[in-house]
Amino acid sequence: MKKYDVLIVGGGIYGITAAVELAKRKHSVGLINPDTIPHHMAASTDVTKAVRMEYGSDMEYFKMVEMSIDKWHEWNDFFKEQLYHEVGFLMLCKDSIESEKHTFEKHSYQNLLNAGYEPDRLDAKSIKKRFPAVNTLEYVDANFNRKAGYADSALTVQTLADYARTLGVDIHERQTANSFEIENGVLTGVKTKEGNTFQCGHALVAAGAHTPLLLPELQPYMKSTGHPVFWLRPKNKNNFIPPKFSVFTADISNSGWYGFPFLEKQGIVKIAKHSNGTSVHPEKDDRQISDAEVADMRSFVKMTFPELMDAPLVFTRRCLYIDTLDGHFWIDNHPKIKGLSVSTGGSGHGLKMAPLLGAMAADVIEGKSHMFSKRYRWRHLSSNTNQVEEARYVIDRKL
Repeated sequence: MKKYDVLIVGGGIYGITAAVELAKRKHSVGLINPDTIPHHMAASTDVTKAVRMEYGSDMEYFKMVEMSIDKWHEWNDFFKEQLYHEVGFLMLCKDSIESEKHTFEKHSYQNLLNAGYEPDRLDAKSIKKRFPAVNTLEYVDANFNRKAGYADSALTVQTLADYARTLGVDIHERQTANSFEIENGVLTGVKTKEGNTFQCGHALVAAGAHTPLLLPELQPYMKSTGHPVFWLRPKNKNNFIPPKFSVFTADISNSGWYGFPFLEKQGIVKIAKHSNGTSVHPEKDDRQISDAEVADMRSFVKMTFPELMDAPLVFTRRCLYIDTLDGHFWIDNHPKIKGLSVSTGGSGHGLKMAPLLGAMAADVIEGKSHMFSKRYRWRHLSSNTNQVEEARYVIDRKL
C-alpha cells in the first residue's frame, strides 16, 4: 500500500480542509474515514452552521471569523456554489444591550463599531418592523449585522472532499482508525479496525469526538457533548425568509438559543441550543432528543416567535461538540510522539472558521507557526478551567 507524506484521520471539516491545504502544498495525502463523506453522524454534517464575528470581548475569534467570511466569499466564487449565505445576524436582547445581562452583545456590538462596521441598532418598534416574527414584548433591543450568515455545512464538506480528490488526495472511506504504529517514539503508520495499515511520514488526527478515544492522553482536557437541534415546519413561511428573518441569537448567553431562517430545500426553520449540553459517548450512547428538551424548545418558541408555536416538529438531532475545557481549539503536534498531530476542539465554533483550519493544521505539521496558533497549542487544563466563549450559556462556566 502507498506510503503517504501525511495521513489524515477523519473526513469532517478539520480533516478535509487540512487535506486540501496539504495537497496544495505538494504533500502526498491520504485520508481515512469510518463511513462516507459527509458522515451522517459527524458534527459538520448538518444543513446550516452560523458564521458570525460576534464573539463578545474575544478579539482573536472576531478577527478569525472576519478573515473567514472573506474566504467564504472566495469559496463561493471558486466553487461556483453558494456554500455561504450572507443573510445577516440578529442579536436579540430582553434588556438594553448596555445592561450587565448582555455583556456578550454589548462587547460584540462595540467591536463591530470599532472595526468600522455599521451594524443596525434596533429598538422594539424597529425590530417588529424589520423582523415581524419576533415577539417584541419580550425582546426590546437588538443589533443586526449584515456581514454574517450561515454556511451549508454538509455541502461544504462534500464540495471540499470532491476538490481534494482533484488535487490528488486519496480518500479511503469505511476505514476506521484503531491504533498507531510507533517505533522509538516516531509514528510510522495507522492501523484500522478493518485490518489495513496505512504507512505515513506524519498522521493528523482530526476525528472530532472520537479524537480522545484514539488518544486517551487527551481525555482529561476534552469531552464530547451533545446539543439539541430542532427542525420546525412553519405554517406560513413568509416572515421567516430573509430579509424578514436571519441567523439569530435570543438572549443567548443567558439561554443558549439560536437559529436560522427558512430553508427552502428542507422547508424548515432550524432552532438549536448552545449550552453545556449532555455528555455523550460518540460510540456507546444514543443521541435521541428527550421530551424535556422538546418542551424546553416549545416554551422558547412560544415566547420568542409565536408564529412557530404550533409548527410541526419534523426532525431532531443531537449535534456532537468535541469540547475542550477552556472552549478553544486544539491544533498542535503531539509533545511525545514525533510525526503525530491533532486538529480538533471545535467546542461548537469550528465550521465557521473552516477557511482557516486547513492552513493552521498544515503549518503545525510543517513546523511553522500560524498567526492564530499560539493559544490552541497542546496545554494543561484542569477541573478548575473555565469555558470562556461568552455567547455560550454555560452554568458556572464549567463543562
